[in-house]
Formats: sequence, C-alpha cells, structure tokens
Amino acid sequence: MMSRWIAATLGALMLTFGLTLAVPYGNYAMADGVSAPVYRPALRKRCIAPAMWWGRGQTNWVCAAAETCCYDRLLRKGSCLAASQRCF
Repeated sequence: MMSRWIAATLGALMLTFGLTLAVPYGNYAMADGVSAPVYRPALRKRCIAPAMWWGRGQTNWVCAAAETCCYDRLLRKGSCLAASQRCF
C-alpha cells in the first residue's frame, strides 16, 4: 500500500517538474534566424448580425476598428457608425 503512495507522489513530482521545464520553451516560437512576429493593431473588424428567427441567415459586413457595428432589422442592413454615435 505504501509503495502506491510513493509511486503516485514521485509520478506527480516528475510531471510537475517536467511541465515547469517544458512550458517556458513551448510558449515562444522562433525559427532559425527569424525574429518574433510583429502584431499590428486591427484596422477592421467583421460585424455579424444575429440570425433571424424566420429562417434568414446571418448578415456580415466589415467596419473600421474604431467604429460601432449597427444592424437595422427593418431594412435588414448593417451599418458602421462612429464610436460617439448610438445605434437605434
């Protein structure tokens, strides 16, 4: 019975130490001679209106990143408004 506890403890310790050594090397990817990727801020965003309950599919349109996505259910049309404006 005691050997099971010893084996379980050693297994947990090996797993813990193995993950602590492997995680720092696995998070950062760098190819030979290639620097890390440069992430630019998003210039546009995709707006998706919810699907209608009577069987129409989703409507998609693209707005600038600083704009607000608005959808008019009456006209079934998406629009982009400035961040200071409100959707009605």
